[in-house]
Amino acid sequence: MKYVNYRLKPRLLIVVGISLLVSLLLILLELTPWAEQINLQGYSHGDGEKRDIPSYMRYILPFVKELILIGVPMLLTVSVMKLYGFLKRLIKPKIIKS
Repeated sequence: MKYVNYRLKPRLLIVVGISLLVSLLLILLELTPWAEQINLQGYSHGDGEKRDIPSYMRYILPFVKELILIGVPMLLTVSVMKLYGFLKRLIKPKIIKS
């Protein structure tokens, strides 16, 4: 448990910050003309026409959504933490014992 609580607040702050940034980018993407065109075109569900989406995609697409919404902030967080650690080691002055 001590490793879970080690520097918990800064790590949580970074995860929440990156998640908010990704959410803001997705909101801004929703306001683009490209997204408006997709929303106007729509997708028909069960109106008698044959579905043009393969049946196996019904099982794959939810995992892709989770991977994007959870995995991208996670990878960004890990990258920021590794970069921070690298810069901290690079800048940290070396103590010379005499």
